[in-house]
Amino acid sequence: MTAIDLSGLGANLRCDADGIWRARNASHEKQSFPDEAHELLFRFEDESFWFAHRNACIAAAFDQQRIEGPVLDIGGGNGVVSAALEKHGLDTVLLEPGPDGASNAHRRGLPSVVNATLEEAGFPDATFAAAGAFDVVEHIADDEAILREVHRVLRPNGVLCVTVPAYGWLWSSEDEFAGHHRRYTLPRLANLLERCAFRVKFQTYFFAPLTLPVFLMRSIPHLLHRRSDAALVETATKQHMPSPVARRAMTALLAPEVARIKRGRPIPFGTSCLAVAVKA
Repeated sequence: MTAIDLSGLGANLRCDADGIWRARNASHEKQSFPDEAHELLFRFEDESFWFAHRNACIAAAFDQQRIEGPVLDIGGGNGVVSAALEKHGLDTVLLEPGPDGASNAHRRGLPSVVNATLEEAGFPDATFAAAGAFDVVEHIADDEAILREVHRVLRPNGVLCVTVPAYGWLWSSEDEFAGHHRRYTLPRLANLLERCAFRVKFQTYFFAPLTLPVFLMRSIPHLLHRRSDAALVETATKQHMPSPVARRAMTALLAPEVARIKRGRPIPFGTSCLAVAVKA
């Protein structure tokens, strides 16, 4: 893992004694992501088939692009995607507004961690060759504003990879607990990116085998009654950390999706959307 020297990237950043870069004018405004979620996810991210498959799909999407420079992982949380991209040979700069997430990412061994929002970091125009927003945009009330700011910090023809949850009819108590504002379809995501001056090169759904189970086990129960936060945490832990046999079965079931993305072939449905776009 290669540390990126961020000292020249705007006057807003300073490197503290713990090695984490922080914004001098951080607002510490509460984010829509629940405070306790970072520690909850940190307990099972590395063992979860869901995070492993998402990482594999993201890496496969980046493989189709020519990336010459570090990837800015916006809202990168505990660093589970950045760590996977680093192992895949891509240098990253993790940008996370939550102090717990930034601290966990640093504990994970990521060399370039910034505890700030994109606006607070104050990166100059055309700084990064690539950026990612992995299950981030749905947490932001004004999704168009954040993508226009991403557009600003990308170089000409810079690559953006985005993942978001799919289909409004899959809305559930889990979305509310996570602080989501919306779920997307591929046309809605493409329209959003194009309004923000990106040109979409590839888009697909993924997690197709989970679509029916999520609808039956999350969306329908939500229509009947809202589950407590404690119940949601317990369910999420069980779903992300099934038995070793179930985990291997899920990994095998999902593996063909990675192969399709590597070949540039979209998947017709799924519980998540993925899009790759370039700065027009």
